[in-house]
Amino acid sequence: MTLDDMKSLLAGRLGQRTDIDTMIYSEIRQAQRVLEKTPPYPWFLQSQQNTEALAGEQWLQMPSDFIEMADDIVYICKATTDTKYYAQPFKVYGGYQEHIQTMGRDARGRPRNFNLQGQNPANIQFYPTPDISYTVQFFYYRRDTELSGPSSTNIWSVKGEDILIAEAGWHVARNIRDNEAATLFGQDRAEARRRIAQETTSRLESMRRAVVGSGEDALLGYQTEVGIP
Repeated sequence: MTLDDMKSLLAGRLGQRTDIDTMIYSEIRQAQRVLEKTPPYPWFLQSQQNTEALAGEQWLQMPSDFIEMADDIVYICKATTDTKYYAQPFKVYGGYQEHIQTMGRDARGRPRNFNLQGQNPANIQFYPTPDISYTVQFFYYRRDTELSGPSSTNIWSVKGEDILIAEAGWHVARNIRDNEAATLFGQDRAEARRRIAQETTSRLESMRRAVVGSGEDALLGYQTEVGIP
């Protein structure tokens, strides 16, 4: 659905109101911001990043749209200078700093652990510091672009339009003191959250079955299956 489609649907549910379009647009955009700050996050916000962990650099900056890691693993796929990928990627596990900082800061080697620090931007701190440059891959939840003009769409308006409309409608109804509509939007909100949670759980279970049936390398194949670029 486009932003304008959602506005028209929401206005219709509020009695064909035509005097609150600006409020509706604002609340739809705000609903996305709130949902992208509220775990658990839906499956359609999962993305992957392929990048380099540079030799001698302990820190790796996360993408600008980063929310949080989808799992606590960074995969080392190959040495950057190699032409072939490792048959089985090495796993770098996340953990609390006091548990993983077991070597001095000058230690060099293939990273075995990492700690996630900071926000906007967030950074990964590797332990030990990479001895050579590695090609790494990780999966994370991302913020999507905001809806701008009336004809704009994004992943929320395509995969989660029900939660976006319900979340925005609940706030609009409260703003205009329509208690009956607020109650109905609240019910829609709860139902949309249940639907998205069920879809996310179902896809995670599908991934686990694939890993059990085909080995751990199936995890990388799963990301393609669910449509992550």
